[in-house]
Amino acid sequence: MRLIFYLFVFSQLFNLLDVFAEKINKEQNDQKIKWERIDDKKSNNLKNIIWKSYNDDEIYFERKNYNNIENNLDKKLFNKKTEKTKFINQQENNQELLEILPHIPLNNFLDSGDFILSSNLVSAFSGGAGGGTGHQNYGLKFHYGLSDYSLFSLYLSETDDPLYNLINGELIPNNWASIALAYKNQIFKSEDSKNSLSFSSSLEYWVVSSGEDGKKKSIYNETDNSFGHDRYEKFIYSFSFPFTRQLNNQIKFSIVPGMTFIPDKLGDKNIGKNFYGNNYFLASGINFDIANNFQLIGSYTNIVGPGDNSFDEKLKFHRNSIYSYGFNWDVNPIIGIEGKITNGYGITPSTSLLTIPSDNKPLYFLGGKYKPSLIDTQFVPLEKENKLLLFGGLTVNNALFPERGISQINFNYDEQGNLFAFYGYSLSNLFQLELSTGSFNDTNLINKDNSSLQSVYLNENTFNYRFGAKLLLFSPQKNDLFWMTLRTSLGRNEGANHQGYMFSELINTFRVNKWLVLNISPKYFFSGVENVGALGISSNINLLENLQFIPEINTSLKNNSDLNTTYAFRYSYGKDKSVDLYYSNAPGIQDIGQILENKEFRFGMRLNFLY
Repeated sequence: MRLIFYLFVFSQLFNLLDVFAEKINKEQNDQKIKWERIDDKKSNNLKNIIWKSYNDDEIYFERKNYNNIENNLDKKLFNKKTEKTKFINQQENNQELLEILPHIPLNNFLDSGDFILSSNLVSAFSGGAGGGTGHQNYGLKFHYGLSDYSLFSLYLSETDDPLYNLINGELIPNNWASIALAYKNQIFKSEDSKNSLSFSSSLEYWVVSSGEDGKKKSIYNETDNSFGHDRYEKFIYSFSFPFTRQLNNQIKFSIVPGMTFIPDKLGDKNIGKNFYGNNYFLASGINFDIANNFQLIGSYTNIVGPGDNSFDEKLKFHRNSIYSYGFNWDVNPIIGIEGKITNGYGITPSTSLLTIPSDNKPLYFLGGKYKPSLIDTQFVPLEKENKLLLFGGLTVNNALFPERGISQINFNYDEQGNLFAFYGYSLSNLFQLELSTGSFNDTNLINKDNSSLQSVYLNENTFNYRFGAKLLLFSPQKNDLFWMTLRTSLGRNEGANHQGYMFSELINTFRVNKWLVLNISPKYFFSGVENVGALGISSNINLLENLQFIPEINTSLKNNSDLNTTYAFRYSYGKDKSVDLYYSNAPGIQDIGQILENKEFRFGMRLNFLY
């Protein structure tokens, strides 16, 4: 719940950050002077130039162009019959990567006063001894440019999964929580900008705990067999000196020597060393630009010691090299996505050298970046007949969501007691964050093969939540034939089972004509209990300007497949308000509830708001 609280707070801060970012953009946009050589032999014809005042507003021309779109003044440029519409995206997408791993900073910086927010997830591909979809470490980062050549960073991370392996046949509770402050400053840069050297350091407050009072033994208790919870609060820190060489226009190579300072003993119940200790390391990293907004990244870190960075199920400490390889994709100027495979489990500069507690496993890393001070990708305005699609679907989603800065809220209740709430915030015209909570009630699945799913995830009156995002890949507003959105959410049931899950879908929306829209959504539910694939198909039929009929069908892709249907009417009683009345035999409209079949149909209502 702490994580959910943090995410909700951060989502609300994004509204304020957008306002602040607009101010930064006006003050700092195009501050850097770019010198170009002019050939005197060429004639500069100034007679045909018409000079007009732009009132010291650098985005005047972009805004004017965009207003022309809205007012349909430029008929030649935006007439679909004669010429394809060009969506506005005048800024370069490429953002310099600040780090490969937290202990491998790069010699890239932000402009003074600029900032980046990012969220990260590191997880094993399975839940280990604890079961579930994975063994996760969650992180949040904030990078701020103190000057053009100095950077301040804040890291937050927490993992509360039990140890990945059983210890003496027992599942041991484990918790890491960190707050880290980091500083990076450029020391040297060659005249040709091909060589650069910086200094980086971090100070971190790390809370480590193990065991459970009266039930589980702490791994830091080596003197007796008593059960109990041990909790330690330690300050740890790190230093590094990243050196970067620009090999060519596409490749950068970095060498990063450094040291981390971590205690080798915790508590007074140890027999010798029972923790990691200090480590010198030498890391190497490479950045390969495939395109101006996409690059491949990789790193390898050799641990010199004298400490260790890993321990096994026998609580024996070892020293393992840390590797990573993956990609960095700047979707547009303000949204970036990072993915890689690594065996580094920590998300702070001092802990990213450490492997997953009690093992050394390949892990996956997923991260998202948000740089609000830059100009977002802007589209041709949405046509009037598509406005009702912004409220989303019920058991089958559509690929549209509101523009940047708009919040989407809905509340759902049905006659059997299902209760769900949804909040979405558009960080960009291409990207929406989602938070959903609620509970299932009175489920009675028709397929007995799904009894395990029902007992774990559809328990009556058990609270569940999920956090996710939607990424817009294609849109007719930028010359594509249809809308396509990739949506992924991570969820957890807070009942007795306390199991997590992942739900992904690739949503496709096609406008057939003025009154008909078709939605096709292949889905996949992944959990430690069972994995289920499904296909959702729906349509939005405009009966009136403010009234839609929405039929939906979902079928699971397995033997003895479930098939549910939903019939809904959507009435818009205001510009940003609508209500859905529906009749469905889906157990619920949230994730797993969409792809299973209930024995009975139920009436329900959903209220939808945009603001």
